[in-house]
Amino acid sequence: MTQNQTICSWLRPLASIGLGLSLTISPQWSWADDVDSLRLTTTVRAVQAAEPAVVNIEGKKPANPARAGDSQQVNGMGAGVIIDERGYILTNQHVVQDVGRIEVTLHNGRQFIGRLIARDPDTDLALVKIDSSKPFPVVRCGTSSDLMLGEPVIAIGNPYGYHHTVTEGIISAIKRDVPVNGVDDYPNLIQTDAGINPGNSGGPLLNAHGDMIGINAAVRIGAQGIGFAIPVDRAIDVAAEMIAQYRRGTFESPIAVKTGYESGRGQVTVASGSTQELLTGDVITAVNNRPVNNRLDFELALLGQNAGSTVQVEAERDGSKLKTDLKLDARGAVRAQLTSTNTVQDTVYEQIGVRLETANAQQVRRIDATYKGGMRVTSVKHGSPAFNAQIQPGDILVGLLDWQTPVWDDLAWILKSPEFRSAESPKFHIMRAENVFWGNLELKGSRVR
Repeated sequence: MTQNQTICSWLRPLASIGLGLSLTISPQWSWADDVDSLRLTTTVRAVQAAEPAVVNIEGKKPANPARAGDSQQVNGMGAGVIIDERGYILTNQHVVQDVGRIEVTLHNGRQFIGRLIARDPDTDLALVKIDSSKPFPVVRCGTSSDLMLGEPVIAIGNPYGYHHTVTEGIISAIKRDVPVNGVDDYPNLIQTDAGINPGNSGGPLLNAHGDMIGINAAVRIGAQGIGFAIPVDRAIDVAAEMIAQYRRGTFESPIAVKTGYESGRGQVTVASGSTQELLTGDVITAVNNRPVNNRLDFELALLGQNAGSTVQVEAERDGSKLKTDLKLDARGAVRAQLTSTNTVQDTVYEQIGVRLETANAQQVRRIDATYKGGMRVTSVKHGSPAFNAQIQPGDILVGLLDWQTPVWDDLAWILKSPEFRSAESPKFHIMRAENVFWGNLELKGSRVR
């Protein structure tokens, strides 16, 4: 029998009834090759592209000093996505809120201790930082501006502690407003029937190309096949603002940018401010040879720079390309002296290492009526006395030395007091969740006399 007459044994019954089938087998043909081509689907390729940048997040609450031996484990666990090769991770705020030790696990099993550097309660998003001498894989961001009903999507997360669980579904609806706790709303969410369970929060929702189009955020309790994700366009804009807030106090950019989308592609334009070379409406394409497709790319490119330094910016204007150096402005003394509030903010940041905002006094008094109010921590400078004392964004500073800190004027008076100026390790009180903790700030070397 010649090769062209050869037929697989499992086809012989069909041939015997006169269908006249024949099967030509190439000498290079391999059944394994054909199986691999069938198994390597679009979904598999999308998961393989995104999975290295997805992390699992778990944590434990710190021990309560009022109850010795308490080491209660936090029920919360979730996921996150690496948005920068230096180890910046975007996740949900509720995944890391009130967690004393943030444990981050990569897809390959490597583990890190992360630190919360910024958060945005309004969108339930937060930034966590992990450190390594080697660059981390970064998720590829798509856009949520052109989503289609019925479009296939993939979710990756940590449901119930099962690391790197993958589920698949479709986009069921867009622009859903979802009530939370009967009071607040998550606005304009993506609804999907991809399996999203407790622990998927903070993980990516992917399109068929493996591009992130959303951050998984919520499930409908008691319902099946109904999950919700924050659209990626909003998520990366919030992440950009958190990055900008994180590095403020070091320098400011003389221009502000915004992201627009055209035919599913991001475009960054100068929104306000100008230099001799850059004008409002110019399209920013790169900073220091780093491509810029959205505002987050722009802010990440500036992160790590110093006040007074310059970065090279590539831009387009009316079809023409241009290059210019952008000087990063230092926060000058004139700006710091505009109001007493700014002066207090700068002093607190320089000496203690925190950025603060006035907390809801009623909420503080509800937790502990002995306090009149407090100052909420919005960011913590790495290596500062506050950082070393394990103060975190979200904590509320309610006391310093023997005095309470309900408003800026009280805090300013404490900072100028002889008692504070002479104290090497002043005592502080913070409110975290429903508890009040205390500790000491080691201020040696951080004083601005």
